[in-house]
Amino acid sequence: MVKASMTNNLVAGAVAAILSATLTVACGGAKNLCTDRNVTCQDPLQCDPTDAVCKCGGRGGVICKDGEQCDPASSTCLSTRCVKVDCSDRPGTSCDVTDGVCKCGGTGGVECGAREACDPNGRQCVLQTNCSDVACSRNQTCDVTTGKCLCGLVTCSASQVCSVAGDGGTKACVANICTGVTCAGNTTCDPSDGYCKCNGVLCQSGETCACPSGSDGGECAQTARSCKPGTACTGVSCGGNNTTCDPIDGQCKCGGPGGQACSSAQLCVLGPPAQCQGGQQCVFPDGGAKVCPAGTSCDPEDGVCKCGGRGGVKCGAAFTTDAGEAVPAEVCVQNPTLQACRRPCDVRDPTSCPTGTFCYFDSSASTPVAFCAPNTDTKGEDQGCTSPTACFSTNPSPHGLHCNGLALGQTGICRPYCDVAAGASGCIQVPRPQQCVQIVGAPTGYGYCQAQ
Repeated sequence: MVKASMTNNLVAGAVAAILSATLTVACGGAKNLCTDRNVTCQDPLQCDPTDAVCKCGGRGGVICKDGEQCDPASSTCLSTRCVKVDCSDRPGTSCDVTDGVCKCGGTGGVECGAREACDPNGRQCVLQTNCSDVACSRNQTCDVTTGKCLCGLVTCSASQVCSVAGDGGTKACVANICTGVTCAGNTTCDPSDGYCKCNGVLCQSGETCACPSGSDGGECAQTARSCKPGTACTGVSCGGNNTTCDPIDGQCKCGGPGGQACSSAQLCVLGPPAQCQGGQQCVFPDGGAKVCPAGTSCDPEDGVCKCGGRGGVKCGAAFTTDAGEAVPAEVCVQNPTLQACRRPCDVRDPTSCPTGTFCYFDSSASTPVAFCAPNTDTKGEDQGCTSPTACFSTNPSPHGLHCNGLALGQTGICRPYCDVAAGASGCIQVPRPQQCVQIVGAPTGYGYCQAQ
């Protein structure tokens, strides 16, 4: 009995020891191998106490592979293969984190071939279009993935043109401005800028759109025409009726080249402004002549004041939009290159024109006037200009410049607009001092900056 009792006591002691060890482990008394082995991990890795291995996330964490880095915020390993990869020279692609290669579709995507381009919307490589064979209108660029001309990121419709619309050179499609434009001679209106051109070229003042020398009867295809010094006035005499021969079409114009051609029943009254008066429908019952707004003349066929007079275009009246915006009446712009109705503006206020158009004062017009239009070129300050809308700057934001000194047969110089009332403070004085000079023939206060 004594022997059995001793055996039982030994068994009970062993069980108690096991239970004690179990309780010790359960209460957190297990060994910390990180401490026992004095393991130190490089930040942001932490030591896992169960195996003394440095891991991302410490206990129960993961071991980062080559090309990966531990993100302590998420306790996960992130790829570092794309850190110094620049895919800007491969439009539409982004870096694949698994191998650091620029792919169409990014991670898991495909690498485009030498003659392919990435279509980011379809996440696929397409055969690259040779944009050197694509001719885009002004301010548009060819998309190598489709071969289409884009205005920024969109395609303009047939009734729209592309124009610089805001800060940073952003672009937008605006309404076609050839509506109502009357072109002289053999020129045609270019919907990209609203100007009358000869085979795509804007002729200078005093030039006409003509066929090559020796053409049969002066007849040729439009694509064969080019700008040449106007000779249509050779042998033409306008007599003493205040008109001057226009070298573009040889007609005697009231107000000079670019003005209106009076009918045989009308007289040219120089004004200012110069306009054709009289005619069957342009005389009041009391015998007085109908006087039209600046720049327009009465059409003797219907008695309506039009830009261009007989056979011209009636300019739009003032109105208010549904949004409450007051839109002013259109003004008539007549110069040796076109006759058109345009929205008036103030050159001292860049916000006076709709988006995509800019304010210009045309000193070469038969009736000088300020109007809104897209820029026809990007001639900068101090550069030569051959049309009133050729001067343009994007610094600090897109705006028109004045083509100063432009006249028939003469080239102007691009100069910034300014407010005469502001004096020199209205002009930038760096890198040279400038003063604000009144534009000849313009409303009081319309000026341009001139170096002192």
